[in-house]
Amino acid sequence: MTELLGGCYNLLCVKCSKRNNFAGLRGKVAGAVEQTRGPDRLEENLAVVMMRVRRSVRAALREAAQSEGLSQNEIEVLLLLAKGGYDTARDISRQRGMPRSLVSKSVDLLLKRGYLQASPDARDRRVARLRLLPPAQATVDRLVLAKEAFFSQLCRGITREEAEAFYSMVGKLTRNLNECPLADEPEEPKG
Repeated sequence: MTELLGGCYNLLCVKCSKRNNFAGLRGKVAGAVEQTRGPDRLEENLAVVMMRVRRSVRAALREAAQSEGLSQNEIEVLLLLAKGGYDTARDISRQRGMPRSLVSKSVDLLLKRGYLQASPDARDRRVARLRLLPPAQATVDRLVLAKEAFFSQLCRGITREEAEAFYSMVGKLTRNLNECPLADEPEEPKG
């Protein structure tokens, strides 16, 4: 079940600020939801819950990587590379909604630490394929365990059916968002 909600978090954390009432997500987020209850507050409920989940999981991840002194962006890069399916700075930028400049800076720092290897793509030498190296494994393992522990705690008392309904809703929200005329590329920081 924690995999379902963890997957929902990954789908929603960057793209979504749409409406829904999360009566099933009581516990740590109950106070925030209670403050914004009512049919006219559904979008605020979802936005508040998502922001609190995102802040809380990020705090748990920072704590797990505290001894390495990794930035939040470096943590995001490591976790996405560990997950698989994303192996370029552009992939990571799009998936996490991070500006490419921040991803590139994080990749450079992780390369210097010896956590990553960058190899030119066979078809397009302008593209660097990223790969985790063994020195990163202990850190990645701690980060994955911290994320799993967080979502396990968050999911206490949520039935499998509730989690599946939530996942279904997130899938629909994601499809709807993909049809919205929103910019796909994250904005570069100004200044």
